[in-house]
Amino acid sequence: MDVLYTKLKQFGKVKIDEPLSKHTTFKIGGPAKYFVVVEDRDKLVELLKYLDGEGEQYYILGGGSNVLARDEGYDGVVVKVDSGQWTVDNNLVEVEAGVLLGILGQETIEAKLSGLEWAVGIPGTIAGAVYGNAAAFGFGIEDFVEKVEAYKDGEIVELSNAECEFSYKESVFKKEGGAILRVWLKLRSLDEEEYKKIKKETMERIEYRMKTQPKEKPSAGCVFKNLVLSDKEKERLLPRIKDERVTGLIKDYGKLPTGFLIEQIGMKGKKQGGAQVSEKHGNFIVNNDNATAVDVLSLIEEIKGKVYNEWGIMLEEEIQVI
Repeated sequence: MDVLYTKLKQFGKVKIDEPLSKHTTFKIGGPAKYFVVVEDRDKLVELLKYLDGEGEQYYILGGGSNVLARDEGYDGVVVKVDSGQWTVDNNLVEVEAGVLLGILGQETIEAKLSGLEWAVGIPGTIAGAVYGNAAAFGFGIEDFVEKVEAYKDGEIVELSNAECEFSYKESVFKKEGGAILRVWLKLRSLDEEEYKKIKKETMERIEYRMKTQPKEKPSAGCVFKNLVLSDKEKERLLPRIKDERVTGLIKDYGKLPTGFLIEQIGMKGKKQGGAQVSEKHGNFIVNNDNATAVDVLSLIEEIKGKVYNEWGIMLEEEIQVI
């Protein structure tokens, strides 16, 4: 019997040659040599210490959004974090890594707490949200994080909000590694009138997402980061942009939506194999018909090349390729 397989069973449910397409929102990806589902925080720490000690290659997977798994799969251990407990102490919410962000947003509203209503409808886990500093509608997870517990270099550490080094779509975990174990979020209590207002606003945001994003087909969410522009870049680009909504975003927030650029280069609707640039939103690539990772990566490279040639901008992927 496989020694590593036997050892991994001490920490959670184990499968061999498990298709990653079953565990990513893109529904793309070859087999993971070992796939371990861990539901307990302490078991997760023990597993990571063991894998580090043995020098085994591993990847930590949450909700499977913002991920493109390669067609050849992953020659190592994929650790699926499925810890799903959260508790409230006054306005401080303690959340385990595997809790789904969108569901947490819904349930905190029902608990009459404000702070995560922007996250309703966003796939992925709270750990993934902290890792990539998820944001929407002018709010971000960084605005509410009190502290984070993480496993790093064989130790359990606690990091304050400042120590997480949040910036646009970035965190210290994304730059330096480490496995997020728990997150503490500081939210705000709602009175009855505020609760009703936020419920209404949340429904409007869900409807807006349904209209503007291709929810009907598998995707990994936005493929590229939006652009945070310097003053010099604003001066260069603003005269070329005639869309008042986009110029307003640049002037007010210094951000240029990547979806706009992709639309401008004529790539919306473009197909490569089973993958397609969404006709609804240029910054989404959808799995239109049994797409492969190679199909998606081909579209990504074509988009990057055309945007650079036309606009002088090098796009940066938001999705993680494993």
